[in-house]
Amino acid sequence: MKVYKRLHFDAAIVYLRVLNDARLALVTKKGVFAIFNLLTMQKEQEFTFNHADVHEDKKSIAFSPDGKYLAYSEAEQSVVRVIDIDSHKLHHSFPTLRNRIETLCFDPSSAYLIAGSTTGRVYLWNLFSTGQVSRLSSFPEYTPHLLTQPKHNYVSAACFSPSGALVATSGYGGSIVVTNIHTEVSPKRITPSHLRINALSFIHENMIVAGNVEGALDVIDLHTGQIQKHYQTGLSSIRDIVVSSSGSFLLVSGHTKDVVLIDLIKQKIREEAYISSSEKITQMSITHDDMLIIGGENGSISMYRLSPEEGLKSHLNSGAYAQAYDLVHEYPLLEVSPLAKKIEQEWESSLEDALLKVEEGKNDEALDLLKNFSNAPSKSNAIKDVKNFIKYFPSFHTAVLKKNYALAYSIAEQTPLLKRSTSYADMEKVWDTCFLKAQTYVITHQKRELLNVLQPFSRVNSKLCFIQVLLHQPDLFLQFTHDVNTHAYEKIFSVTHSYPCLKEIQSYKELLHTAEDLYAKSKTHIFSAEYDLAKLELEQLSLIPFMKSQWQELTHIYSLAMKLHSLHAEDDTLSCYALIDKNECLQSLPVAKALEAEWNLKMGVCEKEALLGHIKEIKSTLGVLLRLSTRAQKIGTLLRLGFFTQIKLLVIKHQTSSIQQAMDTYIEMFGYDTEINNLILKLKKDKIIEIELDETQTYHRSRSLWLSITDGKIPDTILQGKK
Repeated sequence: MKVYKRLHFDAAIVYLRVLNDARLALVTKKGVFAIFNLLTMQKEQEFTFNHADVHEDKKSIAFSPDGKYLAYSEAEQSVVRVIDIDSHKLHHSFPTLRNRIETLCFDPSSAYLIAGSTTGRVYLWNLFSTGQVSRLSSFPEYTPHLLTQPKHNYVSAACFSPSGALVATSGYGGSIVVTNIHTEVSPKRITPSHLRINALSFIHENMIVAGNVEGALDVIDLHTGQIQKHYQTGLSSIRDIVVSSSGSFLLVSGHTKDVVLIDLIKQKIREEAYISSSEKITQMSITHDDMLIIGGENGSISMYRLSPEEGLKSHLNSGAYAQAYDLVHEYPLLEVSPLAKKIEQEWESSLEDALLKVEEGKNDEALDLLKNFSNAPSKSNAIKDVKNFIKYFPSFHTAVLKKNYALAYSIAEQTPLLKRSTSYADMEKVWDTCFLKAQTYVITHQKRELLNVLQPFSRVNSKLCFIQVLLHQPDLFLQFTHDVNTHAYEKIFSVTHSYPCLKEIQSYKELLHTAEDLYAKSKTHIFSAEYDLAKLELEQLSLIPFMKSQWQELTHIYSLAMKLHSLHAEDDTLSCYALIDKNECLQSLPVAKALEAEWNLKMGVCEKEALLGHIKEIKSTLGVLLRLSTRAQKIGTLLRLGFFTQIKLLVIKHQTSSIQQAMDTYIEMFGYDTEINNLILKLKKDKIIEIELDETQTYHRSRSLWLSITDGKIPDTILQGKK
């Protein structure tokens, strides 16, 4: 594949990301930071930060998607700096004490920053509230008594979902943890293997892909928590995964010169070396219009157009279909484009017209209609089939006219395109008429007439099953027809198991379609809150035995939806959220979406108040939701942060006499944690105060246990608690 555009720097590219508004951010191994405009290919910014931890195997640098901020971990200190790129001034510093940060990732809104530390902890920071919002998880994920704590821990990968609500992280032990940053309800934990995962990417909101150090990829369905598909690439280790704009393809790179192309629709590796670079690939990113950008070990940046739709459009407009198919073959990402579908529609239309020309005896005109496709390799077999159609149509047509149906059907089986001819359709109409008359003769017991009407098709293999049932088991056929009309499903399936040909009867097909349509409609009406219609459809669905599991599934969801609707009407928001959190299937309901939107707004307010130490305002904002047990970890995190801020304010104001009491109150409510431990050590090191704790106060507790301990009775200030 040809390089579209190229840039070059004098050191390896260690960071490369496409930003909003068609810009590109990059960092070289020598510490050069730059932003380019991809439309003009002009450099907008270039700068250096001497203390930034620049390393090609770490993810300790991140640009915000809006291009306004740069976050980096310092090489010599346990701190993360966030720089305002326009002013080149420090926006904020996030001290991490002994937790060195090696993984950084911004959310799509550029408001939140995920930080993964060398102690296995994952932090969530709010960029505009300038503080830690939450500690989301810790690696390893396995139970401590089974394995010892690793000597060299890590958080190896992190990414946000397209909406920004979910964050996926992976660390020591090979686990993946997916957390809703606004609720922290029941994080999903998946362990594809115990190998280190170096690359994570969301395909869409409920599908994620993980790449490990042995070149394997796992596509994971977050609804089920199961691996949907496993791919073993030829890469020694996977470093980057990018998703095409359609979500149908993955492009994967590792410590080699090759980019692997994976087709998610066909579920296969299309090409192990779709792109082969002249140098080892160090970084990779992709634009919204599928321009792949590759950073190399030699400082090169190469850009590849993976979906050149303008070229495809030109071929289509000029009728150069062979060239169009060649282009689609060369650029597989074009396969899912509207233009590629239009070319297929043109082919189908031309094929239909060509077959009609053959039936009219105009063979040359038929081939002329397909001339524009004759040089397209993907259509060579189809054009051969058309030539066979031309060759065998006269004998087939003659057989139909002479009612030699056995011969006609035999020819059609050998030349499938004949089944698209009007002659074949006419023959099928004759069969339908004969079959209908045969049913009448069965009912009226007219055996001779029955034999006569079926005789023309008696040697047609595809009709023998029908004929045998009508001639030799007429009672069975009549009962089957009756069962279809009365929807006696169990009896119907028993008969079709023994006589599969009866599945071809139109009334049977319509019956199945009605059942499937009923399921689809009832599901749609539940999730659009049209409960009266859903109830009627579920009653009908309950009468269909083979849809029993689907009926049970929808009845359960319907029952939960009605309960949520009732709770919401009663303004019982506490119970509403608890019900949603315990039943993930409710999250797509309109009322659930509205409630989550309200919750997210409350969280935005509470995060800001927590960083100011305003517990009273948090309590006021949450109201009865302060006691929401299913979200106790998220709420507890905000309260911890608020009280911790109050303790730090006591230190700043030199109110040392109150610090011991504040610490005791904090630990009584939340237990001993890393934040308190670090603060106690710092107070001792700075000779401000030595906090005295007894043995019972140094136990770590679950971060959601505060609610059962306090029963939701939280003081407004840290000094109002324990006296």
